[in-house]
Amino acid sequence: MKRSLLAILITVFALAATSLVLIQINQTRQSFSISDNMFNTAVGNAMDRVIDETAQYQFSIFRFQTLDSLIADALIESGIDLDPVVGIYDASNDEFYYCSSPGMENRLRTSPYKYSFHPSGVISHNQYYIALAFSSTALFLRQNSHLYLYMNIFLIVIIVLLFIISLVIIVNQRKVDEMKTTFVNNMTHEIKTPIATIGLACEMLKDPSVTPDQDSRQNYINIIADENRRMRTLIETILQSARMTDRRYPLNRQPTDINALVADVVQRFTVAVHSAGGTIEARLDASPATLSIDPLHIANMVYNLVDNAVKYSPSAPHVIVATQSDGRSITVSVTDHGIGIARADQRRIFDRFYRVSTGDVHNVKGFGIGLDYVARVVRLHGGRIALHSAPGRGSTFTVTLPRPRPKTGKISRFFL
Repeated sequence: MKRSLLAILITVFALAATSLVLIQINQTRQSFSISDNMFNTAVGNAMDRVIDETAQYQFSIFRFQTLDSLIADALIESGIDLDPVVGIYDASNDEFYYCSSPGMENRLRTSPYKYSFHPSGVISHNQYYIALAFSSTALFLRQNSHLYLYMNIFLIVIIVLLFIISLVIIVNQRKVDEMKTTFVNNMTHEIKTPIATIGLACEMLKDPSVTPDQDSRQNYINIIADENRRMRTLIETILQSARMTDRRYPLNRQPTDINALVADVVQRFTVAVHSAGGTIEARLDASPATLSIDPLHIANMVYNLVDNAVKYSPSAPHVIVATQSDGRSITVSVTDHGIGIARADQRRIFDRFYRVSTGDVHNVKGFGIGLDYVARVVRLHGGRIALHSAPGRGSTFTVTLPRPRPKTGKISRFFL
């Protein structure tokens, strides 16, 4: 999905969601107003009937206790099944002659439900009122409106969350597609080079002038063998990484000397590092160093870490590969003094196809599956991998392999 289309989609959804919220708020306000008007009308009609009935009684002999039942019956006839607090209030003298719930007088004074009351049907100089006070939680019409509002808000929130989740998935999928495209381009380039070299070597072997020369012939044969081995390694790396997506991937565990394994990997890099003017040092302090592991995958894991340390050292590489042990585990660490890794990249360094931006270094080859492979090997062995790095200060990858082997394990990442 193009970035401009994604921006348009977000804008349209934001406008639609905002409009929906504003419409809902307006409808809710209208609903509140309608509910209040209906309630007030129903109460007013009920109280008109009550006042008409009480007008025939003399105020001096009126039994105020009967007023509650009269009002309750009238409200029910109007469709309101509520029991309000009832009071007879003389506003002229600020005096209550009756209150069905003593202590509620102040609330009755400020109640909007006050109706003029004229005992015996005679208008008096005193301002008598029948005052009603309803519980704030008892107004069922308003309650229903609130319920609908909350339900609508809840549904809007759900829709927004689903949109955000979908958007995150789309963005992540877009990033994965970009990384896969880069991976395919890098892989194609890496494979085309040995194919071209093999093709050129075969053409040279067909040349009659070269065929009799055994030294040249053997040199071209060696080139073909080396490039074939290189292609096979590339393909095997990709296939192994794909197979390791299954957590039940079988390991060929064998008792293995970690120190000897690490020393062998370091030996493979010695010539290349020295020719670049750098140094590679093995500090093999693990004792005892024997551990039940898959030697092939652990060797490939160490190889990947050392290879990255060499590739991402802009000048003469200085790499230290160390082993240590305690009663519970053996630790293998690879330290370089290269370009380091920024904090933003450290969070995704172990993701498949992800490659760290190398700044001015554009000739670093790779597929973005090396550290993903390393992380999978560590997890299958029930171990942990930690990264300590800072831009310009190099990086240290520390792999901890447990002893004895636990049944489960997790990859933990620690960043400075």
